[in-house]
Amino acid sequence: MGLKSFIFGRQTEPSTELMTFYSAKLARWRDIYEGGGDWRYTRKGGINGGMRRVASLGAAKAVCAELARLCFTEGTELIGTDRESTAYLKRVLDSSGFAERFSDFLEKMFALGGGVIKVYRDKDGTKLDFVTADRFVPTKWDSRGIYGGAFGSTVSADGRSCVLAEQQTLTEDGLVTENRLFRSGGGAANLADVFPDMTEKSVIKGLSEPLFVYFRAGAGEISESVPLGTSVFAGAEDTLKSLDVVFDSLSREFVLGKKRIIVPSYAIRGEYDAKGELKRYFDVNDEVFEALSADDNDDLKIIDNTGTLRITEHTEALGELLDLLCMQVGLSEGALSYKNGTIRTATEVVSRNSRTYRTAGFYRKAIANGLSRVAENICLLGKMAGELSAGASTEVGVRFADGVCEDEGAKTERARQLYAGGLISRARALSEIYGISLDAAKAMEKEDFNGEQ
Repeated sequence: MGLKSFIFGRQTEPSTELMTFYSAKLARWRDIYEGGGDWRYTRKGGINGGMRRVASLGAAKAVCAELARLCFTEGTELIGTDRESTAYLKRVLDSSGFAERFSDFLEKMFALGGGVIKVYRDKDGTKLDFVTADRFVPTKWDSRGIYGGAFGSTVSADGRSCVLAEQQTLTEDGLVTENRLFRSGGGAANLADVFPDMTEKSVIKGLSEPLFVYFRAGAGEISESVPLGTSVFAGAEDTLKSLDVVFDSLSREFVLGKKRIIVPSYAIRGEYDAKGELKRYFDVNDEVFEALSADDNDDLKIIDNTGTLRITEHTEALGELLDLLCMQVGLSEGALSYKNGTIRTATEVVSRNSRTYRTAGFYRKAIANGLSRVAENICLLGKMAGELSAGASTEVGVRFADGVCEDEGAKTERARQLYAGGLISRARALSEIYGISLDAAKAMEKEDFNGEQ
């Protein structure tokens, strides 16, 4: 509440109606991602009725987790064009837990359509803040991206929950940052009481870009004028519902298909409970012999009337629906199969999962561009703080670990062979291996040569 009042109480580009609509979309996507959805409850049977919770397959979360795994694995590196910037980047990323947190960030980005990584400094140095889409409001943008925005984070003050609202705006003077603190129930709080080292307004001169980067997932359907992403499963909600309906039916198949025994009435016993009500039951341990007479011997039989479980029909339906979901989110058939296993190496993905390969390649290119901008912001703050020399490079390449864009081992070996055969220069080989520009590779080559001397 505090974040919206902070943003819409001033002159900003997005309308209140648009952001309210977007907030409703985000709430729905998060609900589905966390196992919710408006189909999650259905009516019980019987006279008394009531509602029961539908069993969920969790397919929305599985899709987002699979895309995050395909696009980022531990071992992915951000490499500067000189040793100083590379070492500084590694130190900042390690201190912020980047390797562990970025995978979770990507999973939520695919679920909510976007996310923000903000670079900031505190008394301990340069840090990263991972912001989900439902905690971010854009305030300035153009066709190339978002350049102004506000962030909201929940903090605790005096045992009460508060919302810290931060807004970054580019002006002629530089980057202006404003901070406000609000009570969760409404009303402003004193910022100095909770964050004594934080000012309500500050200006960082010399910056032409904000200190945050918006990562976008699906194509925007929110508004043609606002470059916000959409959930990767936004167009597959009917399939997700069908998956849960079938999975719920499979679960209830075991509940309703429990063993059922038909016994003659003479075998039923009765006892009165504490309330004086007669409770009838069949005692399976009753071994008393009784002399009975009956005209029909079938009246004395105990019959197993258990129904046959329809497991095959359900699992086949789930498999078909999962393949349909794969098609809708850009994965190849069988990518979410629970029988055939998962494809683990880049070579297998390229050869057997062309749609998955293209989708992951598309997302990886956008992720690499975003990470490069994050790294540039880290280096810029490092220079301003004197932790990096003025001559340190801010150009950064992203080298993904074993993934689906291309097998890194094959890529490195090909560049090495071309260089050994005299077909490309050493700088070109370095550019291919590390994914950096030719000029940056030449600077790296020069530094290595000087270091060897």
